[in-house]
Amino acid sequence: MKKRMMIIMAAALTAALAGACSSNAGSTAAETKAQESAAGNAAQESPAASEAAAPEAAASGELKEFDVVLDWYPNAVHTFLYEAQRNGYFEEEGLKVNLISPAESIDAMTFVATGKAQIGISYPVDTVTAVANEKMPVRAIGALVQEELNCMASLKETGITADMSCLKGRKVGHSGPALQVAVINTIIANAGLKPEDIELVNVGFDLTTSLTTKSTDLVVGPFINDEIVTMKNAGYDVDVWKYQDYGVPQMYGLVMVANSEAYDADPETYQGFLRACAKGFDDMQKDEDQALEVIMSDMNSADNPLDEVQQKESYEILMPLMEQDGKPFLSMSEETWQAAMDWMFDSGLIKEKCEVSDLYRMPDSEILK
Repeated sequence: MKKRMMIIMAAALTAALAGACSSNAGSTAAETKAQESAAGNAAQESPAASEAAAPEAAASGELKEFDVVLDWYPNAVHTFLYEAQRNGYFEEEGLKVNLISPAESIDAMTFVATGKAQIGISYPVDTVTAVANEKMPVRAIGALVQEELNCMASLKETGITADMSCLKGRKVGHSGPALQVAVINTIIANAGLKPEDIELVNVGFDLTTSLTTKSTDLVVGPFINDEIVTMKNAGYDVDVWKYQDYGVPQMYGLVMVANSEAYDADPETYQGFLRACAKGFDDMQKDEDQALEVIMSDMNSADNPLDEVQQKESYEILMPLMEQDGKPFLSMSEETWQAAMDWMFDSGLIKEKCEVSDLYRMPDSEILK
């Protein structure tokens, strides 16, 4: 799940996806920026040492360089960052924030763990794996989306129903990661089925194409705010189901991770970053037209062409998921992290558990309005 690729669909979807697929061309510039940042950080003794200088820099009026590695090329889910950047909220906190799209050699978690970036946008499963399995010095400091964005999907004409016992004898597609296989195993067990009751098909990155060509009956893994939107806009009648309705615990869709040592050395710098993000989200939330203007003006480019209709629909899907009743933007809970880790351990995705307190730090209460 660390390296997301746009899905290449059947002929009916080719036009809709052509622009998005071409965004790979932007990776060179992003990689160069990240490598330049990495070179600068490598000259420092430690991530903690670099963060310790932040208050002094802010007091002198200097802006501290703060690199944020995105999970994917800029799109609607990142609007709060671009709102904060456009409106000077990061500068108010003494930060010069650089938003970096990932490239083949840029892994957000690794860059954060080694001090080559201050923030990485990643996934809860990757965070648990990094801390529990790989002992990496990282922790989540804010949830961007309160619900999982990946889903299960099938064409309505296929006849799959909400009762997943109907998957017996059917073909279920996935893109390869052990996570998706674990999700499938949990779902079919919840439906009273055994692994041998279904035909598991690794379709690589052709999740949605496998549906449109009828080579699978159901797929696990498409994004509800991306591939599903593309399919519906192309005229396909799609049924969608959430993992958590079938035995997989609720997880955050995306989280921001920081280096543990750097955070502990200067938590106020990170809280300042989060304050700016919260202000950006407020702007994103208050004015949809303005948010869409930011998306199409500040994120859209020849290297990252965005479709305005798709981004509008993605925005509308994301807004009720990024903040919910009793769950403010950026908030997290011990129960959610513990349930995710327990399920990952039981599913064989991690070899051992860690302390749940090692996985995350809650933003200051003033940020969680």
